[in-house]
Amino acid sequence: MSNKIRAIVAGATGYSGVELIKLLLRHSHIELVGAFASRTAETQPLSTVHPQLMGLTHLQCQPYDEKVVSLLDAQLVFLGTPNEFSNEVVPGLIQAGATVVDLSGAWRLKDASLYPKFYGFESHNPKLLQQAVYGLTEFAHDQLRNAKLIANPGCYPTTIQIPLIPLIRAGMIDLSQTIICDSKSGVSGAGKAPNAGTHFVEVSESFKAYNVFKHRHAPEIAQGLGLEFSPSKLIFTPHLLPINRGILSTIYVRLQPGVTREAIHNVWQETFAGKPFVRLFTGSQLPEIKFAANTPFCDIGCVVSENQAVIISAEDNLLKGAASQALQNANVALGFDEREGILHLS
Repeated sequence: MSNKIRAIVAGATGYSGVELIKLLLRHSHIELVGAFASRTAETQPLSTVHPQLMGLTHLQCQPYDEKVVSLLDAQLVFLGTPNEFSNEVVPGLIQAGATVVDLSGAWRLKDASLYPKFYGFESHNPKLLQQAVYGLTEFAHDQLRNAKLIANPGCYPTTIQIPLIPLIRAGMIDLSQTIICDSKSGVSGAGKAPNAGTHFVEVSESFKAYNVFKHRHAPEIAQGLGLEFSPSKLIFTPHLLPINRGILSTIYVRLQPGVTREAIHNVWQETFAGKPFVRLFTGSQLPEIKFAANTPFCDIGCVVSENQAVIISAEDNLLKGAASQALQNANVALGFDEREGILHLS
């Protein structure tokens, strides 16, 4: 009998799903015992869905069925599923005793009234919504320990909140001035399902902004920063890059008088000491997508001039923005080294 934690992944056919599966297959303390697609999917080998898994697993990818999930007796469930699906199945999984890490947006916002506008459905479980731990791991260790429902942060919010939260807490940012977040993502951030706006001909050799003033990550960012959700406090504009993966956020803030680049670096170094998945760029080099792509890190750096700071943050949207952060959260919740399955441990 294995003493490993039994885990399943629902949403195994997606880009984040396959990244999560690859991480779990090398985890020392977690055994992947099930992989699921939509309720109407056909059963087929995971290695058929994702040929890069050939030789790594013999698991089948099955249609999601509550009875089958129950029989697997999973202690840990990852949901890389649509928002409405996660909203539907999470209460039953929690009741069954599983620890759930949800990569959708179904449990991120504490204000249930925002869901119809930004996610298109009603959130009918306000008590569970309040109990969900927002898993921005670097700031949530205490809350994550033994948590039963973890709302994995959005990819864009991760790049924005990681550099800004320490500076806001230190009183370095003039919050009377609007914080402007200009973010660019590779096309995999839109998910695997094809649509007219993300196929090759539409994206290649172009660059565009989308969902201006109405992106669902805007209230999540404001919530995480402790700001009023208002364009006078925060403007978030996402853009679509003609690349596969990666996010770069350029963040514009006004600093309190006397705040220097060195002071910002000192706060970041103190905040992220011992936090293995945030890398600080303190020299002349600033973060770039190519440095963060295919890694589990969020890279941050800044330039300061006359009380204005331009902060640059980069990550892989499928890893630190989704799969590796989900595993990082599970590791902390279950008492494992947060690097387990993500980095090679010495």
